[in-house]
Amino acid sequence: MDKYAKLFSKAALIYLALGAFLGIGISVRPEWGERIRFVHIHLNLLGFMIMMIASVAYHVLPRFNARPLPWPEGVKYHFYLQNAGLLGMVSTHFAGGLWAESSLHYLFVFFAVLAGAGIMLMVINLYGVLAPADSGDLPARITGDMKVGETLDKFPNALPAFLESGFSSLANPVARKTFAKVVTIDKACEKHGVDAKEFLQKLNAALFSSSAPPTPSARPSTETTVNEGRKIKVGEFCDADVMVGSVVKNYPDTREVFEKHYGDDCFSCPGHAIETVEQTAQMHNVDLQTLLKELNCVVESQLKNRT
Repeated sequence: MDKYAKLFSKAALIYLALGAFLGIGISVRPEWGERIRFVHIHLNLLGFMIMMIASVAYHVLPRFNARPLPWPEGVKYHFYLQNAGLLGMVSTHFAGGLWAESSLHYLFVFFAVLAGAGIMLMVINLYGVLAPADSGDLPARITGDMKVGETLDKFPNALPAFLESGFSSLANPVARKTFAKVVTIDKACEKHGVDAKEFLQKLNAALFSSSAPPTPSARPSTETTVNEGRKIKVGEFCDADVMVGSVVKNYPDTREVFEKHYGDDCFSCPGHAIETVEQTAQMHNVDLQTLLKELNCVVESQLKNRT
């Protein structure tokens, strides 16, 4: 989880605790209700609910929709604007800023605008993740700053050039629909140890050498020959073509091995349910044999414990 997504969760829990404390105070002293009811409601609404929603949405939606936030820096500004706005609103309201025309009242309005601006940043950013991609006109040339998934969407017949150059994980349709949507060609080349300049020359020559421009009609034949993976059965050891999801389902302790090599966020991606061990190892630049050895050690240990 990203830094500010975590901060939103932490702030939300703090506001929940404060809101609960004020709720108890109102129940004990009902006469306090008129003055602190607004504070209580907004700590729970703007503080807990909106910030917890923001935390989850910022973390989940880009991954599930395979599209990055249009303005990642906006998450930071949203966090500071909403916290400053909320704390300013409840402070000036509690001090009487809503009761009379005064400088305190205008200060309350200022903080309300800050909180509203933060929420609007959230709306714009998340709507950009959910909005359909604009296909636009086909580019005249492929450049390194283009996303791999975007390139394959517009030029399906570019897939063989990627596969021949070592991007074997793209043979998996799930990979093309998930991580390829957010990784640029330059970054992909860097990750796979491929010279970006040479690859782009090869790719552009393959796509644009013919007078007839490539059209997104039919997928290459590799689409139908992709190994979709198989499920592992209890009692079996792990092989390269076994789906990660079935390994973890039948041998739960193997999850720690995957998280060790792939990171704690590995299982936030829905693709792990149908991707094979070999495909995920390629995506994360992990040695397949090392991974299989560690996984099978865990499998062997779990099988012994069951007997």
